[in-house]
Amino acid sequence: MKLSKTLPTLLGSFALLASAVTAKAEAAFQFGFFAPDMQLVDATEDVRGLRINIVYGENADVSGVDLGVVNSTTGDFAGFGWALGANLVEGEAVGVQWSWIYSHTAGEFTGWQSAIISRASGAGSVGFQSGFINLAEADFKGLQLGFVNKAAHARGLQLGFVNWADRLDGLQIGLVNYAENSDVYKVLPFVNWQF
Repeated sequence: MKLSKTLPTLLGSFALLASAVTAKAEAAFQFGFFAPDMQLVDATEDVRGLRINIVYGENADVSGVDLGVVNSTTGDFAGFGWALGANLVEGEAVGVQWSWIYSHTAGEFTGWQSAIISRASGAGSVGFQSGFINLAEADFKGLQLGFVNKAAHARGLQLGFVNWADRLDGLQIGLVNYAENSDVYKVLPFVNWQF
């Protein structure tokens, strides 16, 4: 009788231990100087809350507020990211990415991305890109506002000095406007459109 009561308890304890070992660790606060060795939370762990990176910080998934010089997320990002140097997201990003120099999301991006160079290279992006150079390497739906705007498939408005779209479903306003799929002219000054 004791074995019949002890065995389920023992198996339950092993199951709890196994789930604790395999569960992804996450922290509410991260402070780091230079990843991966000089930060409080390991680079493979998630941060859900506040992350402060003095020089370079790296974590898996980050959600919340991300502040630093270079903020690197190897997974997905959700929240507000501000960096003096760069915001780098290898997965998907939702929210705001503001950087002085460079913002890049490798996956889908939804929100506002702003930097000297703003780059979204995922399958699709929705929102607002503002910067000196805005690059959307796949579908971009929304507004690109900058000196140079380039999108593989621009759906919405490109407003800048040079606007480039391999496929345009919308409006371009600028000095040089290029739309590969234009029914009239591929290159037009001041305004170009394709609907």
